[in-house]
Amino acid sequence: MGIMRTLVTMIVIAVPLFSEPDAALPGARIKLQFPELPKTLFALFFERDSTPQLYIALPQNYSPDRQFPLFVYLYGGDGGEGAGPGRGMDIMEGRDCIFVNMPLFKAKFDTNEPYKGRLISIEKDKEVICRAYTVMLKKVYETIPNIDTGNNIISGESNGAHSIAAIFENGDTYLMGLFRNIILAEGGYFYIKTYERYKDKNILYVYGDYEGINDWMGRKMRADLPLVIQKFAAAMETNRLNATPLIMTNTGHEVPKRFYPDIRRWVSAQLKK
Repeated sequence: MGIMRTLVTMIVIAVPLFSEPDAALPGARIKLQFPELPKTLFALFFERDSTPQLYIALPQNYSPDRQFPLFVYLYGGDGGEGAGPGRGMDIMEGRDCIFVNMPLFKAKFDTNEPYKGRLISIEKDKEVICRAYTVMLKKVYETIPNIDTGNNIISGESNGAHSIAAIFENGDTYLMGLFRNIILAEGGYFYIKTYERYKDKNILYVYGDYEGINDWMGRKMRADLPLVIQKFAAAMETNRLNATPLIMTNTGHEVPKRFYPDIRRWVSAQLKK
């Protein structure tokens, strides 16, 4: 059955679109829209009446004859619109993974809350996050037949990392079962309580040292982050979890491109296991 009868799609000009699973081409891209879902954090923050969507990009070395893992990327801040293939494609240089860019969700938007209402709350937002991502990822699986689920990667930066933590704190068995490899960059590890849910996962936790960052956040993070990381690392060891740190030197609340090769090497190592 043609997927175009079951999916709402938007054509991306100048790149190949696949209309049948067995006709997918290397580098093909597609947008999937989800009018049944609530507004994204991006739409709430910018007061836009836009339909939630995600973006998929097949790797340049794609073949329908082999399986490829998903590399789902969740941006920080407002999360964006789910437009473009996401930072995962840049990290992996467009190869070896099916790249998915998904937006962020909040249950309620209140500008009186931290960061003008943009901060993801594990307790308040975990239900809507899990509902939205379940709908989105099930449609991805309907679209692409050759996903290597056992090697899927989910990566989040700041609010995106908080959203990953929300999935696990909510104990969502479907979503937790989709991802063996987890990248938490500048977030997420602050809020983990249920460490036992990360058994059999591979975790890369990425953080800046904030050296030379002299704004209010730089000063605060230099004071607070060492203790946070120390507690997180101790919990990883106590619970016998497979966690690897990546310290971004001379870096604040961002993931500069100069660290992409380090992340790519970690991902590639997991895919070879």
